Parts: sequence; C-alpha cells; structure tokens
Amino acid sequence: MLERLYVNNFRCLVNFELKLDRINLLLGVNGSGKSSAFDVLRKIQDFIIGDALVSDVFKSNDKTLWLKLDLQHFEMDISMDSDIYTYTLDIQHDEETKKPIVAKEELSMNGKPLFVYSDGIAHLYRDDHTLGQEYPLNKTRSGVGYLDEYKDRKLLARFKRELDRFIIVRPMPLIMEKRSLDDDIWLDEMMENFPSWYRYVSSSDGELASRLRSELSDILPGFRSLDFSLLGENAKRLKVSFDSQDGIKLTLPFAKLSDGQKMLIALYALLVFSSLQEKKISLFIDEPDNFLALREIQPWLSSLIDECGDTIEQAVLISHHPGMIDYLGGDGYGLWFMRQGTGPVRVSKEPKQIIDGLSLSETIARGWEE
Repeated sequence: MLERLYVNNFRCLVNFELKLDRINLLLGVNGSGKSSAFDVLRKIQDFIIGDALVSDVFKSNDKTLWLKLDLQHFEMDISMDSDIYTYTLDIQHDEETKKPIVAKEELSMNGKPLFVYSDGIAHLYRDDHTLGQEYPLNKTRSGVGYLDEYKDRKLLARFKRELDRFIIVRPMPLIMEKRSLDDDIWLDEMMENFPSWYRYVSSSDGELASRLRSELSDILPGFRSLDFSLLGENAKRLKVSFDSQDGIKLTLPFAKLSDGQKMLIALYALLVFSSLQEKKISLFIDEPDNFLALREIQPWLSSLIDECGDTIEQAVLISHHPGMIDYLGGDGYGLWFMRQGTGPVRVSKEPKQIIDGLSLSETIARGWEE
C-alpha cells in the first residue's frame, strides 16, 4: 500500500507531501494538483516497471515554473505487511540540452539499503543489507528497474512486484478503441486500450467473464455477456450482448455503446479483475464518476469500499461528483488539496469550513470550504 508520496519541483507540487490510507478521496478545485499527484505515480511506475528512458518520462516542461531549479525530487513509502519500502529519485535537467539524467536513485527497506545510485556508480545490496556489487550505471534508466530477481535480492524484486500492482488510470470512454489487435498486459492511462486489456485478462482467467456478467446483470438492464468476434488473423472486436424485455437477443459492438455504458463496464471489469488476483491490487482512478449518474456510480463505489482491505489493497479516487463527495468526503476518507492562486499545493484532512445544515457537496458548490 502506498503510504506516502513526496514531490518537489513538479508542476504545482512544491515541497508537497501526501499521506494516504486504505481508502482515499482526493478533493479540490481544478488545478489544485490532484491529477498531477497521479501523474507522478504513473511516471515512477513507468520508469521502474516499464523500463522507460528518463527523457521519455520526466520532461523539462514539467518542472515548477517559478522555482527555476534544475533538480526534481521524488519519494514514496510503500508498506508490505510490517515492512516499509522507501524509494527516492532525483532527476537533474540540463538547461542547455533539455535532457534529464538520473542524479540519484535509492531503495531501502525499514531504513536499510537495498540499492543506492549516485555519481554514476550503483551500489547493490543483498537481502541482509550487506554490500554486494558496485558498478557504473547508465544515467538514462532506472537501476532498480534494470535488476531482475536473484537469490540474494528477493526484497528488491518484491518492491517491484508491488509497484507493478498499482493500476493508475483516468478512464475516458470517448477514446476507447473499437477493436483489439493483440493482448495488452498494461492498461493505458485513459484506458483507451480497454478491449485489448480485457482480451488479455479474460483469456488468462476464465472466471473473469462470468463474474463480470454477474456484476453487470443488475447494473446494465438486459446485460448478458462481453465477448469477442474475430475480424482477421489476430484482430478481434469486443461486443456486448443484451436480452430485451420481449425476449429478443441483441449484440452490439462495444464502440456502439453510450459513454456511460462503456464506463460502467470498464469500472466493473477493474473491480472484478482486482478481486480475482492472488496478490491484492491498488486502484488509483481519476474521476470514475464521469458520464455516470449517482444511481449508477453508487453501487460500484459501495462494492469498491467493501473490497478494500480484503481483495483490494488500496483505493485512491479523484472526484468532483456530489454523491461521491458526500459518501466519502465526510467519513474521514477525504483529503483536501488547497492552493492559493498559482502557489504550491498543500493537503489537509479537513475542509476549511463545515456549515451546519448543509451537505459537504453543497458547501463546496457555494465555495465556502475555501
């Protein structure tokens, strides 16, 4: 579970610290840094797990404009059982070439080192935290990401597996693909490759389709199944079958559904997929309520909360939806992102004001929480 994220010199995140619980709802006006916090997590995950080049992930134009600093600093604390992993990353930007390099990268467990990189030299530690190897390292990639599991560095691999179980998305049904050309293990940021991802996960676990059918039959009237039809040698089209009230069976391409219907299917697929994994998944979802009415998002949200700590490790949501704000914001799950003008972001567990007789969402709507 992600316990803490610290960021300095990334957009509006300056000396920024976010401490998270099992269930979290990030609240605040547009431009207050909520999505930027998710972007940091996604970039670190892509850098370590996706083996991306530092220049592809950490762009110079993401530095905080008013700081005029060339160094970006990131930290995260991830808990696993009773252990705390701390990952630290410094990115140095060259103003002339606009090319970033890794200035420092460290991973420790319970304060004891597993990997340390600085000044071009990597120091790799064994699981008993004794120094194993020292070697020069390329400044353009993650040293932690480069290392595979080995008999005396299982703890480092454990951290990577946990980070790999973070699903960080901003669902956008408008751009979800019409067909699948191949299996996709990873979901794209906006879930545009949902058909290809669902193709992979449903073929890997036969129970997924039946569980999803059970969940959606009460949510989408007449929903019967989510299947694929062959379009060519490898291309497949995702299709949705319904039973009408007069007994007629109707099958539509996934692309022909409304944006709200696609959103519901994608959200429940995430929920069911997470519940079927051997190791628990952490879900970071930016505005899952887009395109949905309250009566549509409420059952999904209730199911998500019920599963947190059981089959789902952690849920961190961003929302402006009144129903979600009132459901979670007032129950101690809310984290308020606050920003004065174009200044840095700060986070509070409480809004500045709570007005007797008004719901939390109505207080926000009137601007009284500022």
